[in-house]
Amino acid sequence: MKFRVENPEKYEKTLKQLLGTTLGASSVERDEFYRCDALGFPGQGKTLRIRRRGSYLAATFKGPRLDDETKSREEIELPLTVQGSGGSGGSAIRDALVDRAHADWSRFFQRLGFTPAAVVEKTRRRGLADFDGRHFEITLDSLEGLGDFTEIETIAPESDFETAREVVITLADRLGLHDSIAKSYLALKMEAESGEVVDEK
Repeated sequence: MKFRVENPEKYEKTLKQLLGTTLGASSVERDEFYRCDALGFPGQGKTLRIRRRGSYLAATFKGPRLDDETKSREEIELPLTVQGSGGSGGSAIRDALVDRAHADWSRFFQRLGFTPAAVVEKTRRRGLADFDGRHFEITLDSLEGLGDFTEIETIAPESDFETAREVVITLADRLGLHDSIAKSYLALKMEAESGEVVDEK
């Protein structure tokens, strides 16, 4: 679930007091989204993206939402390993290798019929929490022009969806979070730039 955060400092204190969660250092995540109308990206609620965070590079597929309240959906994230990016080669060499891998994967997707659609960049801090027998990742995100948000997320098999969904809703309520936002950052950015409502499945 995603929520707007009006007071990040107060929210961090709530996380610490209620869950013992401390958010880590900031990192910049750059998400490059692709479209392919013939395959229903993103018209049928499906998303394909490449995410870059430091030397981490991954391709992610997201399926249509399973319900409107919690943003639950199938998600497959595949790290795109970069040969030679480990060890003591130095950050400049590692960054160059990741840059090249990113360019290669972008070209690979384009050869399959996908085209670059948009880029969303955010500053993100992450924390882990245990609540009601489940593991959660909690993020605090800042996006230029959009503001501050938090996402609370747990992973569950489809057979456990309803139970996991209820625990997520309960945790959000305990954290004082209300008026969940079902739309992605991509949709929010498009709406802010165009002034038009984006119908996102």
